[in-house]
Amino acid sequence: MKTTPNDDFYVGYLPKAPTSLGRIAARIAAGVVLAGLIGGGLLIFGQPPFATSKFEYGEYRDYAGVIEEWPYPILVTNNASFLLVAPGKHGLSDTVKGMQGKHVQLKGSLIERIPDRMIEVIPASIIVGTSPSLATPSRTIDLGPVTLRGEIVDTKCYLGVMNPGEHKVHRDCAVRCISGGVPPAFLARDAAGDARVLLLVGNDSRALSKEVLPFVAEPLEISGVLARTGSTLTLKADPARFRRVPE
Repeated sequence: MKTTPNDDFYVGYLPKAPTSLGRIAARIAAGVVLAGLIGGGLLIFGQPPFATSKFEYGEYRDYAGVIEEWPYPILVTNNASFLLVAPGKHGLSDTVKGMQGKHVQLKGSLIERIPDRMIEVIPASIIVGTSPSLATPSRTIDLGPVTLRGEIVDTKCYLGVMNPGEHKVHRDCAVRCISGGVPPAFLARDAAGDARVLLLVGNDSRALSKEVLPFVAEPLEISGVLARTGSTLTLKADPARFRRVPE
């Protein structure tokens, strides 16, 4: 076949492609890059915003109040209550054992997702009975039976240490936290989509841990009794009756 210098015929082993073919390839490459940028932007802006939460990692404050041991350690101060956990994926139940109703001072980092608060306590900082406090243990009020849909989360990550601290993407981390003694909670949403954190306990108000691990981060329906202790909501329920529901 006779060719001319303007012929667009190209063989791959030749050192240079024809100019017209080069322009086509460049346009295709630019289109692929542009489509990738647009697609990435849509994915980014299509994500829900992070929750307004915080973890004051490495910043330590002094707190004083009354210890409530059950079902999970809580510090009741004159104007607030705080769930208590240890550093890492650990709870604080063993550390405060025997301190029910006692006035303490302690040092820790604030974890907060309004209206819920938590302190990551430096265990060695807890001093019992050295400072008077006006705070007293809170009275528990039963609010009646409820049936709610939601998911089980670990309170430490959900309240601010991780973001997001929920759904299946966070399941492995939540399982390790709850296994280590971090209080589990049932995250229930109302018709408007607003979430409430309900501390999850057994029918007899005992702390739960390994019993709930098979259900973490799965859509559930739980029937139980709702109770309020101070500003803390608690859901009393039997793990054997948790019911998985379609997503």
